[in-house]
Parts: sequence; structure tokens; C-alpha cells
Amino acid sequence: MNEIYIIALAAAVLCGIVPWLLIPRRGASRKFQRESLKIDEESLRAANHYLYFPQIRQALSRADALYLAKHAPPRVARRALRERRLIARRFLTGLHDDFAGLDKLGRAIAALSPEVSQPQETQRLLLRVKFQALYALVWLRLSVGMLPLDQLEILAALVGRLATRIDEAMTEIDALSAGQLVGKLNA
Repeated sequence: MNEIYIIALAAAVLCGIVPWLLIPRRGASRKFQRESLKIDEESLRAANHYLYFPQIRQALSRADALYLAKHAPPRVARRALRERRLIARRFLTGLHDDFAGLDKLGRAIAALSPEVSQPQETQRLLLRVKFQALYALVWLRLSVGMLPLDQLEILAALVGRLATRIDEAMTEIDALSAGQLVGKLNA
């Protein structure tokens, strides 16, 4: 019976939080928003961990582990595998940092947008939830000694697609800003 109350409470909290998260925030001044966008462009340039996934995949591949087991002493092979898992955890942390920076930049871009549509905000929220859930799963699997290459690849691809979409949105904003500037000069 207590589980029902806990589930009902969690559902009520989610029903209250989700709509609040989806309401566009217009409190900050446009100047502040533009300044924060310029600062956060560094996040887009720094979000490059996903580019190194091919190297991570090679280092964690089954073929690489088999090669080590065959050609290296057991102690060396175990140490190499342990260090590679550590590298994978650091890569995962880098993906998380990249996603957090890109998400922040996406919110800044949405604040600059003349119209923020509800479906776009919902899509961004769902992407954040999907990333966090998959991140937690991969972190857990790495922590118990597994090598979840498929899920790491999905996370890297997710961050890569987000970086591409944000880059396209920034290009569009730059083009719109340039068009407005030309219009003001001709007036």
C-alpha cells in the first residue's frame, strides 16, 4: 500500500515539474542572453569527446582483449583492461560534460529564438532524460566491469547529433542577425 502512495507522490511531483520546465523563460534581458550565448559558444567548440569514440571502441574491443590475453602476461593483460575501463569512464564523463554544455547552449539559443515551440521544448526535455538514463546505465555497467560499447556508441552519437543541431541553429541565428543588420542599414 505504501508503494502506491510513493508512486502517486512521484507522479504528482512530475506532473508539477514537467510543465514548469516547459514554460519558456523570458526574464533575462536580450543583452544578457546574447552575452551568455557568446560565452557558451566555447561549449560547442569544446564538445568534442564524441569524436574520439572510434579510438575508445578499438581499445575496448573484444579483439583487442583477445590479442592481449594471447600475447601479454596475464598480469599485464588484466592491468591493461583495468586501465582501459578507467579511460572509458573518463570518456563517459567527458560525454556528460559535453552534453551538459550543449544543453546549456541549447537553452540559450531557445531564449534568443523569437518563438519557442512547445514540441521543441518537450523534445529537448526528452533528449535530456534519455541521455541521463543511458548515461547512468553505462556508468553502472562500467562500474561492475562490463564494457557496454553499444551504449557508449549511442551516447557518443547522441552528443554528436546535438552538437550538429546546435551548430546549425547558431548558424541560422547568425544569418538572421546579419539580415536584420542589413535591413537596419538600408533603412
